[in-house]
Amino acid sequence: MKNILLILLLASSNCLLSQLDYNSFKGEKSKISFNKEYTYSNIYDYRVNAKYEDSLMIRKYNINTPEGILSNKYSLELSENKKDSVVFEVVLHSKLMVDINRERHCFIKYKTRKDNKSSDIKIVNLTKEKDTWRENTDTNNEIEKTKQVFLYTDVNMLFEFYNYFDNPNFPELNNLKPLVKESNGTLNIGKLYEVIMENRATLNQYLEN
Repeated sequence: MKNILLILLLASSNCLLSQLDYNSFKGEKSKISFNKEYTYSNIYDYRVNAKYEDSLMIRKYNINTPEGILSNKYSLELSENKKDSVVFEVVLHSKLMVDINRERHCFIKYKTRKDNKSSDIKIVNLTKEKDTWRENTDTNNEIEKTKQVFLYTDVNMLFEFYNYFDNPNFPELNNLKPLVKESNGTLNIGKLYEVIMENRATLNQYLEN
């Protein structure tokens, strides 16, 4: 398993579509860091790590979790779901957690799906104050760059940029990798943002949006 992912195994509940218990969803410090200011970073791929349909959110969750805040954002739509009829889903893709200026940020990438019609990819930015999560409406240049990088890249692409060794299956990423690294090998989110924006045609096959 790639070291970018630190997985906390989660037991499924008996709810319809075998939903995850988001109360027990906790991140751990990972081995990827974007720059020296990010003292904590963690990436989780719901689509890979969650079993079966657990990447689908069809009901509200505990408000004290990032996923719970996201579910509350769509509480009205989720309330339309019945035990034998699901008309609205939040499709979870991946989650990035980083500490920016001593504040923990959680970016969740997802789509919404109603009557089998999916939206474009969305990103919600959450922050943690003491033990409480809330949706973050404040922004700055660093937050926006982090958000845009996460919007366009998937977990594998981030890992390949971070990885010390070149992967022959990703020649375009290998060529650009020296442009996004610091001298100590740390992945710089600002440099990565510029490289992605300037090379979108070359990287198109890897981009998610």
